[in-house]
Amino acid sequence: MSAEVQCPAGCGPMEYKTNRNLKIRAFDPLGTVFYLAGLILIANSIEVGSGETNPGVIIGALLFIPGVYLSSLVTTDLSCNTCTGVILESKSIDQKLKGDLLGLSENKAEYIRTALSSSTEDSEHDCPDCGKKMSHIIVPIERERRAYEDPLLPDVIADWTTKSDSVKLDGCKECDLLWFKNAKREQKLSMDTAIIPKT
Repeated sequence: MSAEVQCPAGCGPMEYKTNRNLKIRAFDPLGTVFYLAGLILIANSIEVGSGETNPGVIIGALLFIPGVYLSSLVTTDLSCNTCTGVILESKSIDQKLKGDLLGLSENKAEYIRTALSSSTEDSEHDCPDCGKKMSHIIVPIERERRAYEDPLLPDVIADWTTKSDSVKLDGCKECDLLWFKNAKREQKLSMDTAIIPKT
């Protein structure tokens, strides 16, 4: 992509911003060692029914917390300071939009690329890289329903309930980039708890 990228919404130049997502794990040798060592130390130090705090739990937590931070996903994405729009390029698409580890849901990146290839609906925006019209798609997702989202449901039912939702986005299949009108849409889709169920 060229040095200066214009916002598809017409706001002006976009900026590359580095984002750290603590909810998504990425491989970092030091972070992974800290993360696992902290977990093992905490698990081995917990004594059920003991009223005392074991020093191993504290040391484990002191290893675990920086391990989680270091092994979290770091991406550099284009952001617009005016409209909060976000552009994900190829590498970020692959890193942020994965499927679940067990393969029970669709790989989000593959699903979106396939949907863009077969989309017949043009976006109102042009691709900031090649200048052609982007395609518009709606991605169906399911998210875990949390107890605080619906206070009328008992916790037991809320834990087993999923919420159907969708995310609107534009993309250019030739340039392999995605445009989200605002950062909240991108965050909603990239959450680990957001999945695209297999049909």
